[in-house]
Amino acid sequence: MELNKFTLLLISSSLLPFLAGAIFEAPGIADALGPAMSFLSEATTRSPLPPPVVSPTIRSPFPSPVSSPPPPESPAHSSSTLPLLSNNAALTKICDVTRYPAECLATIAPSLTGETNPISVLKIGIHALQKSFEEATAVATKILNDLSTTAAVKAPLDTCVESFDNGIAVLNDALTAISAHDIGRLSTKLSAALTYSDTCEEAFAEQPDLESPLKETDQHLDKLASINLAISTSLQWS
Repeated sequence: MELNKFTLLLISSSLLPFLAGAIFEAPGIADALGPAMSFLSEATTRSPLPPPVVSPTIRSPFPSPVSSPPPPESPAHSSSTLPLLSNNAALTKICDVTRYPAECLATIAPSLTGETNPISVLKIGIHALQKSFEEATAVATKILNDLSTTAAVKAPLDTCVESFDNGIAVLNDALTAISAHDIGRLSTKLSAALTYSDTCEEAFAEQPDLESPLKETDQHLDKLASINLAISTSLQWS
């Protein structure tokens, strides 16, 4: 029974091509199917597949972020300043005897030339303090001449200007004492220079609710005067 089914399938598969050919060769069949076949052929030729749809590129209305440039180098830590302050061991040692070694280095190093010793460093420090007194006098005088400055402020400012002028004069005496190797006189003059900024601030403190416009200036003068007095204690006269 199984053999008969297999034989029948084999015969059917062999006859299919002939039957198909016979159908198309039969009268009327080819004529009936001809227009349909021509339409399909034409449609395939004339109507190619549409091109693939390409999505448009969407651009953001915001600009692309730009990385911020590195911050500029801080002057206090610039590559040109640090070697100047740190490579001179002798200056560092001298400034270490003061209460303000960082301010000492920053004040002395830019003007230091030649040999580094306590006397050369002290002379530079004294000249720096003199210049600061002159600048303080100019600031105080400008405030005095301002029409908006009240009489209550002008009175202590007069005291400040007088004190700053005295500071310049006493430092000239200090330089003379260095040349004469007079350590006693030098110590006296440098101690006096330390008091002038205090005198200015005390003039404002005597008036209640009156703030000194020279407070930061006086603090700077006080530091420089303290540095010079400390360095003078390490002098060794030859």
